[in-house]
Amino acid sequence: MKEFWFMGHNLYLDLLYFPFTLLSISYVLDGIIIGGRFHVMVDISLILAYFSGHGIASHFINEAYSRRFTNKEISDIKIVGYAALIISVILGLYALVLLKWNPYLLAVGILEVFFLITYNHPATIYLHNDITVGIAVGALPALAGYIAATGYLTLVSFLLAVICFLIVMLEITPSRFIKKWRRMSSEPEKIVLKDGKEEPISLKDLVERPERVIKIMLAISYVMPIFLFFLLK
Repeated sequence: MKEFWFMGHNLYLDLLYFPFTLLSISYVLDGIIIGGRFHVMVDISLILAYFSGHGIASHFINEAYSRRFTNKEISDIKIVGYAALIISVILGLYALVLLKWNPYLLAVGILEVFFLITYNHPATIYLHNDITVGIAVGALPALAGYIAATGYLTLVSFLLAVICFLIVMLEITPSRFIKKWRRMSSEPEKIVLKDGKEEPISLKDLVERPERVIKIMLAISYVMPIFLFFLLK
């Protein structure tokens, strides 16, 4: 999914991977809307916390271990990433104070920070997988939004969390194929069909359909809060 955003014009803007960042924010909004109550300062704090945590901290800390940047760039990326993490935690604590230290939201916040740190750290590489992304980006934001609206968890909140988790998994799966194909040492020139016939094929042919699927799934995620708002209004 990141390839859709990377422009190569500005390092910090590119590392936001804005289409992916919008996912967790849209799921927070889903939870708030289905919860049925709006607490403006809590909602704004949560949205900003997820933007700072997922949009900046997670992406920047992850890229700090990349080999495609200079040492100076990596140092700057780490500073921005960990600063964003601290800001995200402060915003989350502010939301907790407004909700009188709601234990459910506190649990979600602890899990989010845990996944963010362990996902991006080389010592816990076993947690760097699609399932943890589905939980941290899909399920937990939906629960956080619902808790912000209602103050508790219900069967509805868990169903929403499962749906958001599955949507993220559906968005990630085709992106893995795209990444695999783009990393091939040489571009394929032909494909062998089941009947033994050969047809010419290019990298563009391989990634076109998965990219289309990802874009559709992203669009669904973005418009879902708007749809739910008018549906439940």
